[in-house]
Amino acid sequence: MRTLSFQRNELVVSHNAVACPHCHGQNVQLLSVIHAAGTSRIKTTHQVQSGVGPSVTVETTGKHQTDLAASVSPPPGKRLLGPVILTIVGSIILYDGLKLMNTWWGVDWTRFFIGVAFIAIGVIGFVRHWRFNVAQYDKLEVWRRSWLCHACGTRFEPS
Repeated sequence: MRTLSFQRNELVVSHNAVACPHCHGQNVQLLSVIHAAGTSRIKTTHQVQSGVGPSVTVETTGKHQTDLAASVSPPPGKRLLGPVILTIVGSIILYDGLKLMNTWWGVDWTRFFIGVAFIAIGVIGFVRHWRFNVAQYDKLEVWRRSWLCHACGTRFEPS
């Protein structure tokens, strides 16, 4: 049989669990777990029929988030879909402007320049969003490894 002896006022920290480096508390949690647990998607559907007419269906969607989950949210990223759509629309306008018409050199110059402008803005936007997302990737990896101590509020990465 094993006996354990402890001295008074001795700080005992388990080596199996993650502990806060500031207060040595073990009431810690990954930021990603806190964010997921405090965020919920809401979807409600209500159907009403009055009298003989057709029924009306109202659907509501949304997101509810606790203050703690909002405070530990991951670094934001920018979507690439907007610049891609702008480039596609610009390509369609450019193609339409290049169709042979009864104009000078068979080109509708107004549509040509509008199409080129949309394509240029779309490509520039895509490159800027891509570079922003690449810069955010390192911050996202740090966020995935970070923990929060619920006792003292310290954010840390275990060593």
